[in-house]
Amino acid sequence: MNQLICLQLHLLELVRAMPGASRKVIAAQLQELTADGLVLRLTQDGARRRVRYCLSPAGRDLVTVLAGIFAWSQLQH
Repeated sequence: MNQLICLQLHLLELVRAMPGASRKVIAAQLQELTADGLVLRLTQDGARRRVRYCLSPAGRDLVTVLAGIFAWSQLQH
């Protein structure tokens, strides 16, 4: 989710940003996150349909909460 915080990215851009994850796994996770309302799937019609992904408002809220938990965990070590 970190890759989507401020960006609208294509699937292949996400795959390149996460070299340890397969395209199939990333696509499945995007579907699940979209179904959960954390990621928005944006389509752009044209000669070639283009699909981009970005965080929804709920997804951005979750990132804020997770960042707080991460910061707290760093203080515990």
